[in-house]
Amino acid sequence: MAFEAALGMERLCTIREIAEKAELGAATVHRALKNSREVRPETRRLVLETVCLLNEEKIARAARLVGD
Repeated sequence: MAFEAALGMERLCTIREIAEKAELGAATVHRALKNSREVRPETRRLVLETVCLLNEEKIARAARLVGD
């Protein structure tokens, strides 16, 4: 958190953003990202796909800003 700010970096996505987009609870997303056995493989896959989608959106937005 403070590390990213000190370097002028922005996080690609937060657990809360992932949870909202995937329509899951933040705790479920956290467990999925930590590879908990309590999370079904389908849910873990959904979380990882959502992370990729959100990150791609933010990277594309940043690329457009740099390209201008």
